[in-house]
Amino acid sequence: MWRTDKYLRRLEATMLVCDKDISLTLTGNGDVLEPPHGVVAIGSGGHFALAAARALVDVPDLTAKEIAVRSMDIASDMCVYTNSNYVIESISGEDEGEGEGEDKDADTDADAASEDKA
Repeated sequence: MWRTDKYLRRLEATMLVCDKDISLTLTGNGDVLEPPHGVVAIGSGGHFALAAARALVDVPDLTAKEIAVRSMDIASDMCVYTNSNYVIESISGEDEGEGEGEDKDADTDADAASEDKA
């Protein structure tokens, strides 16, 4: 129904949807794409972040959040259109204790930020 709306007909947005079992990309065309390696990224620095995340997925003892933060930091260092100001939104599950909507730049000390993300 939303595709028949005059204003939404030409929607060219992309959204990532993930849970603990699957990662999907939703396109403005209505396509639902599942990546071959389970890692997704979008945006101007998406290819840089995707490459970094795929390399970090195999590192033992890294959480999904740690992989995301490191990948975004690498992408922001490599892409002039990507900066290091971002917010990570997460929904805590029954067995997870992390909070929601943590601002990446909330801690000014880099060492303290690394310890908080561990």
